[in-house]
Amino acid sequence: MSFEKKNSTRALYLQVRDHLAQQIAWGALKPGAVLPNELQFSEELGVSLGTLRKALETLEKERLITRRQGRGTFVRDHAAGAQPPVDNIRTKEGEQVPFTVQLLDVTSGLASPEETRRLALEGPAIIARCRQVRHYNGPFMFEQIALAVSHFAGLDCEQLSDAYNIAVLAQNHGVLLGAALECIEIVSAPEEISTLLRLEPGTPLLKLDRVHYSLDRVPLEWRVGYCELTSLKYVAKLGVDGARTRIQGSFL
Repeated sequence: MSFEKKNSTRALYLQVRDHLAQQIAWGALKPGAVLPNELQFSEELGVSLGTLRKALETLEKERLITRRQGRGTFVRDHAAGAQPPVDNIRTKEGEQVPFTVQLLDVTSGLASPEETRRLALEGPAIIARCRQVRHYNGPFMFEQIALAVSHFAGLDCEQLSDAYNIAVLAQNHGVLLGAALECIEIVSAPEEISTLLRLEPGTPLLKLDRVHYSLDRVPLEWRVGYCELTSLKYVAKLGVDGARTRIQGSFL
């Protein structure tokens, strides 16, 4: 295989990255599959060891593969993880929150003007919508989710009847998941949400407004959450690849 002849305008390691990402999206490299050792793999692909390693480093940053010391390199299986790919809510000890999800409803219909704008849709489009409450020692977060159905070939909205993980959904439909952009602000709890979270109306909540993109920057999911942080905390990673956080307003 000659990557230079196939596309001479793109860096060689990126051509290798593109090829492997495509194989993952198409299912030729299946979730959990182990890749050949790097020397053998570089020979199979007809590139130098350094070029291959740089391509694998890029894929690892994009969460498409995982490298395990002494065990090898594997195609990442997003279905094996219980947590969403981007989740900055932690316990006071800094651990991931072992929450459960109470699904309130799943509906579908034409995108509203705001959904059309946030998901960068062109013309009339069908949106799947979920509303759910997360529980950990009681309800602590209400979420409303809008999903661009057209980006997931063959998606039946009934598949969302159980709380879903966007990374698993993307993997199952051959979509390569990229970064998310999340904005946060402090708001007063609306009456409906305060009832669901068993709070007094007007209680300060952390509002999380997030759009999750594919690797080629297509908006896939728009999610808005309202979180009560009395026994939890919000932790953001800054200056690294992956999720980006923008803070708006001021804390009460």
